[in-house]
Amino acid sequence: MFKIILFALLSVATLIGCSSTPPLKTAEQTNSMPGKTVCDSYIILSMCVQDLVGDGTVDMVYFTDTSEVFMYQQGRYQEIAQVMPFHRCAVPLNDGMQTTTNRILKREDLSLAEELDITRHLIANYIAAKPSIDACNAQYADENSQGAAQEDEFFVEDFDWDVDS
Repeated sequence: MFKIILFALLSVATLIGCSSTPPLKTAEQTNSMPGKTVCDSYIILSMCVQDLVGDGTVDMVYFTDTSEVFMYQQGRYQEIAQVMPFHRCAVPLNDGMQTTTNRILKREDLSLAEELDITRHLIANYIAAKPSIDACNAQYADENSQGAAQEDEFFVEDFDWDVDS
């Protein structure tokens, strides 16, 4: 069990390395919108989920330290881009992550076991996505080391990392 927790901690620490430039709009600005925002720390990663319109569905997930969206509801990219900047490796929420993050919106009604289950799903999905995240970050590291400027943002549209547990 200790090895699993240690592996999960190290894996989540790698995600923190995905943070990039400062935001154009702050998380406080998005909190003035209708809907609901729930922020929490999962192991060592601090993130927020936000339902922009109050329909009980998470529209975006963002880092609290940079206020950059790293996951977003499919089909809502343009609307979300008006609210907050995207991380360079942002991906759409797949069905499994949409369901998991929607559960976070009901945090006040969750038992400890349910909260632990959410954390487990988040970590499992991150571990499954880690190779793609690393490849995206490596693309930018290579370009930065060669002095190349990135003109277009990189988004992984066909991202399939559902983890059934």
